[in-house]
Amino acid sequence: MIRPAALVTLLRWSEVLASVGVAGAGLWLARFGGWVLLPLGLATCALAAGYGLTAYRRMQFAQAPNAAGFVEVTEGQVAYFAGDEGGFLALSDLTQVQLVTLSRRRFWRLSQSDGQALLIPVDAAQNAALFDAFAALPQMDSAALVAALARPPETDSAMMTLWRRDRARSGPEGP
Repeated sequence: MIRPAALVTLLRWSEVLASVGVAGAGLWLARFGGWVLLPLGLATCALAAGYGLTAYRRMQFAQAPNAAGFVEVTEGQVAYFAGDEGGFLALSDLTQVQLVTLSRRRFWRLSQSDGQALLIPVDAAQNAALFDAFAALPQMDSAALVAALARPPETDSAMMTLWRRDRARSGPEGP
């Protein structure tokens, strides 16, 4: 029988541990050498390292769910549902991602091209789904994203812009 706290820790680290296992399999394969197995094993290790880094950052990004509502990311759309509150937006319409602190509570502020914004508590249920959505944005620095969440809020109210769509690249080309 596994203690509940140990089970929670194992589940939290499961993706990272899986990547370590795949890297171990790659090393095992590479040790046989040769023209096929050595490159295949090393490539497996490289892929596992990349996946492991992403899994570690996703794990650091995820917050314990304490806020009302939940986040859902499906087919290029971010949705936040919380009773009468919430909303949704398409990632293709996203123009800005900000980390906002209001009264010592933190929110993701997602701005659309039409000026509307969606506020999502960082500790909403299923908040880890936002990491993959944010990481898919062009020129998003996932390390900076995780670092911003790791810093405690310094004041009661603050706003930090983490990503902004480059208007010159995202707009249609002129004649």
